[in-house]
Amino acid sequence: MTTGSEGADGGAAAAILGGAAPGGGAVDPAAAGGGQGGGQQGGADPNLAADPDWWGTLSSAAEGEGASNLDWVKSRGTKTLDDLVKGFRDTQQAFHDKNAGMVKVPGEGASAEEMAAYHKAIGVPEDVSGYALPEVKDADGNVIPLDDSLLGKLLPKALERGVPAAAMNGLIADYVALQMDDMAQFDSDTKKGAQSWVTAQGAEANAKLAAIDQAGRALGFDSKDVVAIRNALAAAAIEKGGSAGDGVSKMLDAFTKLGQGMAEDTIITGGKGRFGVTGREAQGELDQIKQRVGSDKAFATATNTPGTPENVRYKRLLEEAASYAVEQSRSAA
Repeated sequence: MTTGSEGADGGAAAAILGGAAPGGGAVDPAAAGGGQGGGQQGGADPNLAADPDWWGTLSSAAEGEGASNLDWVKSRGTKTLDDLVKGFRDTQQAFHDKNAGMVKVPGEGASAEEMAAYHKAIGVPEDVSGYALPEVKDADGNVIPLDDSLLGKLLPKALERGVPAAAMNGLIADYVALQMDDMAQFDSDTKKGAQSWVTAQGAEANAKLAAIDQAGRALGFDSKDVVAIRNALAAAAIEKGGSAGDGVSKMLDAFTKLGQGMAEDTIITGGKGRFGVTGREAQGELDQIKQRVGSDKAFATATNTPGTPENVRYKRLLEEAASYAVEQSRSAA
């Protein structure tokens, strides 16, 4: 008969072996792997067998803040040297796969050969021709030529600093795209500014637009010249803290004044454009207008219709003639 302590020991041992009978009773030797020829039959756990002899050759001292070699192997459950070698090879293969294609970065004092090999590995071209400028097209599909005066100076610097072709080409493409976006926004802002100016002129809008056309013709400006002036004043306004519309309005006001001060065929000048008139000339043109109004109904209608170029010119001539008359009266007095 066993004592209570012996029964308890038997129960504990059975539990460790994984075959304790319910209630802490006797354990079937076959189930526990015991008995002659029992081997590992009946569900015995091979991992609970005695420690392999070779474990005794491993250090039990902790490695820094980590576990000892012996504890690490035990935690891994590595029972045979073959398992250990297999685990090492798997780790080595995983490390190789993870770091495939990695390039060694040259340290301080690296040789020219090392630097050349490094540059080649990361894709630095041999010369600036390895950097490609993007092809930019407008809304109609026409290729827009790029101003490479700055890029011509920048690309050699990129090569000198070892910038890979893919990185540099990508940056150039992004830079050009951003410029195109800014240009499109600027163009939109200037056009909106021009339209706002026209709207603000009310009934005199058509007359002032005609005066602007007249000024452009008299100065010999084509549409590109006018747009260049518009954009320059818009950019200057933005630089001063204003808006593109401020610069456009300034340009349109100036051209309106120029055009209104120039006589044209419709104002009886013999087809010769001039800038401004004197008081005496204003009175002379008024006399001619009065004569023409009596014989030309279309001209008379245009002259008396507010907002037409003829009416605007007629009112300016009246103002100039009136000022001239006042000056003459003062002189006579």
